[in-house]
Amino acid sequence: METVVDATVPLDRFVLEETIERVPDVELEFVQSAVHSSARPMPFLWASTSRPDRLEAALRDDPSTERVNHLSRDDGRDLYSIDWTARAAGLIDGFAEADGSVLDVRGTADCWLFRILFADRAMASETFQTWCDAGTDVSLSRVGSLSCRERDTGGLSETQHTTIAQAFRTDYYDVPRGTTLEELAAEFGVSHQAVSERLRRGHSHLVERMLSESTVGSEGRP
Repeated sequence: METVVDATVPLDRFVLEETIERVPDVELEFVQSAVHSSARPMPFLWASTSRPDRLEAALRDDPSTERVNHLSRDDGRDLYSIDWTARAAGLIDGFAEADGSVLDVRGTADCWLFRILFADRAMASETFQTWCDAGTDVSLSRVGSLSCRERDTGGLSETQHTTIAQAFRTDYYDVPRGTTLEELAAEFGVSHQAVSERLRRGHSHLVERMLSESTVGSEGRP
């Protein structure tokens, strides 16, 4: 059965460590591509922070980057094109060439999170052993099937699911609110803007999923 693995990597064992240290509320997300190139692995990166001016300077000064180009800004996030140093490209390539499909790569002040889809658990186990043999500091945080994962999180990213769940538990959706964006942000150690964007993107995804399912259901009725 298909297997989805969530793996975490310490900041100092991957790329952009200095950028994250200089801009601690930043959330980074690699743009996945159907075509992988070892010569230029994962060149596109989304970033959200309350200090975009500081972020761009940090990216350009980071020892893991050779060239950084700002491409666009959308919904409070900035899209960058990055040429990596040879060492950084090698680190990225080590994960991108796993015997599976990389679904998600995100970085925060805590760690880097990789979500990878494998054909089965045996392949996932073999890949993890290969990482360990190579001295890669990887910790598995969750292993499960794709169908169960989607049911568990409603198709949301782990960050979106965690943020929405905490907002619900602390009565953020009540009237009057039981907590504020600032208080939620303090719990996660990020800016209130970052929390607001997590909630907005998560809500948008849930509504889109609900409308899609209701459309499919109505089409199936006579």
